[in-house]
Amino acid sequence: MTPIITRVASILQLAYSAMLVATGTAGIVTARWELSTVFGIDLSAWPHDIQATMLGQYRFLKSVELGAGIFCIAYRKSIMGGDRAAAVFLAILFIGVSARTLAWIVDGRPAAAFIAFLVLEALVFVAVALHLRLNNGSQPA
Repeated sequence: MTPIITRVASILQLAYSAMLVATGTAGIVTARWELSTVFGIDLSAWPHDIQATMLGQYRFLKSVELGAGIFCIAYRKSIMGGDRAAAVFLAILFIGVSARTLAWIVDGRPAAAFIAFLVLEALVFVAVALHLRLNNGSQPA
């Protein structure tokens, strides 16, 4: 069972990392389009300075997402091996899942795609944490 869990955890860790890089990069480059298309925000209804502030902040948050993805790829071996990077990786996931859950409770039900992201991120957390627990950090993926 451990080799299967290790393989699943490894695939999910890599897929999540790649997703962070892809969505972070895309959000930086296509911020205006993404806010309009994905979130239904009509920036043209806002004064120019508010648009600039919102787009700047959105691109900054997307750059943090990109940076997290780069970290997750650069430290992949350490993450899957149970090094300190594993704790940071799991913290990134836990904080993200917690924030999405809090938003659902406080702000209301999100679109189905974002519920799917919540579930998938929770699954990545469980798979990697289970892999680390079963391997006691002694076997790299």
